[in-house]
Amino acid sequence: MKNIMKLSSIVIACFVLSLSACKKETDTSTSYLRGKVDGVAFECNSDIRATTGAAGDATIFFRGDVSPWSFRFYLDGQGSNISAGTYNFQTGIKHNAVLYQDIHGYAAGYFCDIFAPCVFYGSGKITIQEINKKYIKGTFEYVTDLSAATGSFKTVTNGEFNIKRG
Repeated sequence: MKNIMKLSSIVIACFVLSLSACKKETDTSTSYLRGKVDGVAFECNSDIRATTGAAGDATIFFRGDVSPWSFRFYLDGQGSNISAGTYNFQTGIKHNAVLYQDIHGYAAGYFCDIFAPCVFYGSGKITIQEINKKYIKGTFEYVTDLSAATGSFKTVTNGEFNIKRG
């Protein structure tokens, strides 16, 4: 009887372990960063990368390029690691995105520089769905401020990314 109970306990433990082993992981074999700029679809095909998190994830930077655009994103965890959640662009917290088209830059979010006062442009958010040492995955959308050089702004929608780290 003791052997049957012991065997039952082992079977149950193996079953529970097998369920946790079946957890589906995000496919990190191919990095992507895609969305729409003013309604025109894009998918970055070069320089897609994210900070490695080797010293923690208190700040996250990721990027991607596809002609004629280049995208840059920055999140400051203000002393804490960035984790899954939504990071709205707001005054006082350095969450931002910059879209470069040819030589012109279009900014959204909060920016601080030691050489200039802090400024807030446009609106938007970055949502981190998953983050670990292997990859960072999420979505984004933003509307930039007017570019002084072009007199226009950019609207970025349907943004999504899954970027290998390291």
